[in-house]
Amino acid sequence: MEKVKLNIDWFLFFSVSLLLILSVLAVYSSSTFYAEYKFGEYDIFFWNHLRNVALSFTLMIIFSFFDYKKWIKISTILLLASLLLLIIVLLFGTTIKGAARWINLGFLNFQPSELARFALVLYISRILSEREQLKDEPIFILLPALFWVALFCFFIAIQPNFSTSVIIFVISIVLLFIGKIKFKYLLRTSLIFLFLGSIFAVTESYRINRIIGFFSFLNNYEAKSNLTYQTSQALIAIGNGGIFGLGIGKTQQSKLFLPESYGDYIFSIIAEEYGFIGAVFVILLLLVVLIRIYKIAKKSPTSFAFFFSTGIFISIATFTIVNSFVNIGFLPSTGLPMPFISYGGSALIINCISIGLLQNIYRNIITRKYE
Repeated sequence: MEKVKLNIDWFLFFSVSLLLILSVLAVYSSSTFYAEYKFGEYDIFFWNHLRNVALSFTLMIIFSFFDYKKWIKISTILLLASLLLLIIVLLFGTTIKGAARWINLGFLNFQPSELARFALVLYISRILSEREQLKDEPIFILLPALFWVALFCFFIAIQPNFSTSVIIFVISIVLLFIGKIKFKYLLRTSLIFLFLGSIFAVTESYRINRIIGFFSFLNNYEAKSNLTYQTSQALIAIGNGGIFGLGIGKTQQSKLFLPESYGDYIFSIIAEEYGFIGAVFVILLLLVVLIRIYKIAKKSPTSFAFFFSTGIFISIATFTIVNSFVNIGFLPSTGLPMPFISYGGSALIINCISIGLLQNIYRNIITRKYE
């Protein structure tokens, strides 16, 4: 009986798997105190996250067997589905902390902006690959892409989720740049977005306060007001950890000192419990993931595979950089999760599905190599 060859990128597989395991440990230790205080159940976040991790891991395996080329045909359907969900979330979505970003599916609060990000990467990858000879004509690639980018960014920004809309715009523009769309067009588009985004940003006091707090913190590195509270508490957590950390489950900052300690600021808790060594280990794992995605993109069997792999690379790299910079005080608080680590199902599921599709591209590379 002939053995079935898996033909997967084992470095990518084990790196993601280790990040998922570490996320379960980190979410458990960083959420128990708050969960007990808020809901009277110390392990509620742990079980929710464990379920999401198990589902995401399963989907990663399943989608690694899905022919990535078939996703070209459904990219437009995913765009329309994402748009519909973004409208639904505004009308009927679950409001948490003043923002309507989630649709309650019973077992999961799903965030349509994550699907929108994935759908845009698919769509832009498709039109870049199909219309490669027309890249100098804005009407064939740039304008269709910008139509969907602008539409999604608008609906996401008014949830409100301004930071995610900015990140989606950045990912799209960088992918179009790599697709060799003329720089002058992208520059003009970016300046228009910057102008409109600046106007939108100052319409809410909390966004202004975040910016003021960020520059205030840079000036004196002290927590003199609520504007710098989150950043200061995150840095206290990192400082507590030192080189080797306090130990698993011995976090102090998650005891109602650091908001979103199991979500946006989970990297600080990892640094507190596992120390500088643990924080570097997480970054190295994410770096391995990015290196393997880069290698898959470089050897991609088709132009669509190249652009899709590159889009996922840009997405994971951007979220990693922004989240880690927020945690160490280099950027204002944004609400963006650390890939494969932070609590929450939507980003985790979409990222793992993306990794599964990348594994399918890798399988096609190996198969072609031995044909």
